Amino acid sequence: MKLVISALLVASAAAFAPAQNGRASSSLKVSELELGATEPLGVFDPLGWMETEPESFERRRAVERKHGRIAMAAVVGMLFHNADIEFPGYLSKELGIRFADIPNGMNGLFSVPIAGISQIVFAIGVVELAIWPASDYSGDYGTGYGRPFVPNVLEGDELKYKLDMEINQGRAAMMGIMGALVGEAVTGQTLAEQYASGNLIGYGPP
Repeated sequence: MKLVISALLVASAAAFAPAQNGRASSSLKVSELELGATEPLGVFDPLGWMETEPESFERRRAVERKHGRIAMAAVVGMLFHNADIEFPGYLSKELGIRFADIPNGMNGLFSVPIAGISQIVFAIGVVELAIWPASDYSGDYGTGYGRPFVPNVLEGDELKYKLDMEINQGRAAMMGIMGALVGEAVTGQTLAEQYASGNLIGYGPP
């Protein structure tokens, strides 16, 4: 699991909130212009890309959606690892490295053997190129959206509500994981260590 969270942390660079041109997604059956346009910000387009680069909206929305999904997984993984919940057994039996030996936080990435990093990069490449290709901007990768193990039955207002939730929680997760990384870089402590010492983002006691 340490391998997974390390990959997710590296991959969860925040995407720009996209400008919007009103193009509807035929796959999601919901106007992309309306997704994520919630109060108090509404349509968030501080750089004016809606007017100057409307043709780039579809890709920017796809990037935002995918990065949000990665960031949400990264936040959950970070919380698990900060709680010292790891896979049992060895990460590398040959090198005598157990999963529990990999430290939490950013240092964990540098403790993974090169062979493990290579496997992570290969897995990401397969997902990005073959399973959920980056060229597919729809956001629907055939896995459905809705309730686990139940056929996809979401439509109308319920579907709009769920997709709004995904976009907005993805945005919050991107900010959250980047905040955790910055906090660790500033304080030298993982999120759990900051919380335990009261040293959140460097403004508490040492």
